Amino acid sequence: MPDMLKAIIFDLDGVIIDSNPAIEKFWHHWAVQEGVTLTDELIRRHIHGRKGTETIRDLFPHSSAATKEAIRESANVFDSEMKPGAIPGVIDFIHGLHDLGITTGVVTSSHKGRMLKMLDKHQLQHYFTSFITANDVSKGKPDPEPYLKMSELLGITPAQCLVFEDATGGIQAAVAAGMHAIGIGNAFAAAALRQEGAMDVIPDFTYMRITEHVLFCNDHDCFTLS
Repeated sequence: MPDMLKAIIFDLDGVIIDSNPAIEKFWHHWAVQEGVTLTDELIRRHIHGRKGTETIRDLFPHSSAATKEAIRESANVFDSEMKPGAIPGVIDFIHGLHDLGITTGVVTSSHKGRMLKMLDKHQLQHYFTSFITANDVSKGKPDPEPYLKMSELLGITPAQCLVFEDATGGIQAAVAAGMHAIGIGNAFAAAALRQEGAMDVIPDFTYMRITEHVLFCNDHDCFTLS
């Protein structure tokens, strides 16, 4: 019998909204400006799923204080102007969970205002029970604090929560908190996500379906929903 779930939790960027290509392009621009070679490993480790301040700290430790401030200001403008689409299948999936009365939440390294703006673009804000953002934690992913706080906020034990994450740091955080995790990514990213503890990896939510309170991933039943 598949494990019983009481809550499903989503990351934002790369899981609900298809923002990663634009985000990578933004940081590539500044990496070139600062003479940093931005590898796939650095992107996975220091960009996706991380706070912007942490990305600047880790990618540009030798940049001047003025340059770091310029990057922060540029990032704020970029965030306010971007209009990403939704990850394929995610809107229908979230609607389906809502129709079944399944508790859902969002845990993101983004700030609350940006998160709400992105959810509102796709009319999703009111489909979630609770949110944990960068404003709510002292330690971001890969530290488990964001997911532990969500568990406490929902009143649901970590073992009864499933997390969808696209970043290795996000998978690390969810697993360290004691939650189940499914990765979102292509074949190239799958190995790294599994290595950090993802029980499965899917390209998008067209690979998920719900039938009679059983959650199927890649056509295999993996959880029952309570």
